[in-house]
Amino acid sequence: MPLFKRNLWMLFVVLMCIGTLLLVFASHSKWQEINQGYRERQHSLVKIISSATHSLFVTQEMMLDILGNELIQDETYRTQFKVKRTLDDLLVLNPSIVAFGLATPEGKLNFVSSNLNSTQLPNLKEQPESRESFIHALEVEKMVLGRTYYMDTLKEWVIPIRKAIRDDKGRAVAVMTAGLRVRGTARLFRDALHSGSFHTVRIIRDYDYYEQFHSADGEDLHKIYAAPALLELIDATRAILSDKFKIPIEEVKKSEASYDLEIVDKDGMRSLVVVQSDNRYELWTVSTVPYRHLIADFHAVLSGYLIIFVLVSAIIFALFRFIAKTEGRRRKELIHQVTHDALTQLPNRGYLQQAIGAWIYPGAPGFTILYVDMDHFKSVNDSFGHEFGDKVLCELAARIRKCADNDTVIVRQGGDEFLILTPQTETPSLIAYAQHLIDVLSAPCRIGQFSITLGASIGIARYPENGENLDVLLRAADIAMYESKRLKHSFHLFSDSMQEGYLNRLELERHLRTALENDELFMVYQPQIDTQGEFVGVESLLRWNNAELGLVPPHRFIPVAESSGLMITIGNFVLTRTLTQMQQLQQQLGRTWQVSINISVRQFMQTTFLEELKQIVEASGMSLTHVTLEITESLFIEDVDYILHILESVHRLGVRISMDDFGTGYSSLSMLRKLPIDELKIDKSFVDTILNDRAARKMIQNIIAIGKNLDMSVLAEGVETVEQEAMLKSFECDCFQGYYYSKPLPFEELGGVICQWPRTLPGTELRSTV
Repeated sequence: MPLFKRNLWMLFVVLMCIGTLLLVFASHSKWQEINQGYRERQHSLVKIISSATHSLFVTQEMMLDILGNELIQDETYRTQFKVKRTLDDLLVLNPSIVAFGLATPEGKLNFVSSNLNSTQLPNLKEQPESRESFIHALEVEKMVLGRTYYMDTLKEWVIPIRKAIRDDKGRAVAVMTAGLRVRGTARLFRDALHSGSFHTVRIIRDYDYYEQFHSADGEDLHKIYAAPALLELIDATRAILSDKFKIPIEEVKKSEASYDLEIVDKDGMRSLVVVQSDNRYELWTVSTVPYRHLIADFHAVLSGYLIIFVLVSAIIFALFRFIAKTEGRRRKELIHQVTHDALTQLPNRGYLQQAIGAWIYPGAPGFTILYVDMDHFKSVNDSFGHEFGDKVLCELAARIRKCADNDTVIVRQGGDEFLILTPQTETPSLIAYAQHLIDVLSAPCRIGQFSITLGASIGIARYPENGENLDVLLRAADIAMYESKRLKHSFHLFSDSMQEGYLNRLELERHLRTALENDELFMVYQPQIDTQGEFVGVESLLRWNNAELGLVPPHRFIPVAESSGLMITIGNFVLTRTLTQMQQLQQQLGRTWQVSINISVRQFMQTTFLEELKQIVEASGMSLTHVTLEITESLFIEDVDYILHILESVHRLGVRISMDDFGTGYSSLSMLRKLPIDELKIDKSFVDTILNDRAARKMIQNIIAIGKNLDMSVLAEGVETVEQEAMLKSFECDCFQGYYYSKPLPFEELGGVICQWPRTLPGTELRSTV
């Protein structure tokens, strides 16, 4: 889970990095788009303005040219009345012209249109503002533009245009002049072409850098038109044009193409500038947009991007946080499920394995483990069922909690066993605490309408005296608890004297681990007989003969095999050896019989049990229908639903299922009727006292009745006398097994006994032939 959380936030970081990269890429692309858009618009604008002004000037030049030629041809320019009338007529036809005039080569205005008073007008050749352009007009064949100025008499800004009128010999005899309205019918710059107050369009003369036109509103035009543009800016523009496009400035002027460049003025303000030359009229059309407006547009878009990015990031963060919190809660729930008992909600052994590091470490203070086992709890399940038993366990867990301090850990070890870890280590305190626990747990427990009384046995082990790791401590507490169990309703502190029995078990386990390898385990078989005395089957029984220990009885080594984890391997050996030998013997004798095999709880609970069973049976060649698996009631303290599923799967294979030692364990009648059981086996402890114990007889009768009612056969084991057999027959028991018929036989002897069956038994007549 921590790995999942780390990977989840790593994914979030990766997504944020990708999102940031996308934001940077999108922002960069948008900046390029805005930059390129401005450049394209300025190029288009400059081309339009340059083309428009050029067309306007060409038209006006043609008009001046035609007018001048007309005046020259009939020498009208010498007659004042005719000239004035011609000029007035032309002024009416051309509203973009504010006034007309005819000047002598010396600069004197002899004739003007009627809207002007020639006596108030300056000499164009002498006036500083017009002198240079007037002389220039006398020198060239084309129309020349004068400096833009404000005409007080007309209250308008005008651009003077002049063209020399020449005689046949090419001598300038007069200069035709006119004033072109800057803001008029044919104004040079339309408002629709203006991007805003930040945008400046200028038309600058190439030869003296005076502005013919300046578009910006709200500026002092008198100041702008009175002086040439900044020489530093002009020089910088020329240098950039040459450096950027690698074209001489004269070629740039001749090409009349538009060029864009970036200019930084003396104040450090960066601007996007697009220029285009009009070579005929020696003009530059210049469009200027400060970069701060491009940046402002970009910031507006970027703000939108950032808002979207932040919102999406916030949503993703919220989603990831929700997932992380959900996973955190789920992790806590899973950890709680894994580390706590589902019934009592107490910590389990898994929790203890994780938490023991807080108790055992170098230099850790001492502590004590109390191993609590409930006395007589099995009888509760036998009498009232597991559901009732579960309620009792919950009540017991609640009582133990009430006896515990905040620094005490309570663990359900399994079944009716509990572990208590306490920092108390002093013997008097432990004795008092243990006795208090026993008293509390032994108090009557009322569940519904029933009241039951149990006892408790407690084993006590201390760290580090009795062990320096959890396994050793638990083993010590377990040893002490079993010592208490012998006496019931008591407690014992672990001592070295208790170790001897444990060491004996260790020695037994050491030899048992090599028993299979040394071929020390073998099978014996005890016949099973029906009411007619016919041989119907055998039960396979495991035996162990060790060179050092001798013949070890099953009640000694089977618990060791269970606790040491060897039972699964030994169980598979039992299955394989039994089925192989019985199949061999059945083929040899030409007959079949049922083969009963005991299955341990551990073996049965293996997830691979069913598959391994099928493989072993198939490998032996034995028919599945001739196999009977004997299970004990202790199996049902495990997961009942899982057990039921496995039993049903086994039963569907055709394998019979027998309930061994029925009446001594955990099963209830309500559970029994749900199970796919074929046979009930009456435990030897009931058969032993059947003749003189009325309760035992009643128990056997009840078991047989249960079997009959549930369509199960009933087999009594441990039959040793003819009287026991006779009574069991009177109770309508179906089959029998015990020393009265035969002791468990080794494989080598079993075939001969089966062939001699029936045989004379002590106290009986000769039975009929099978």
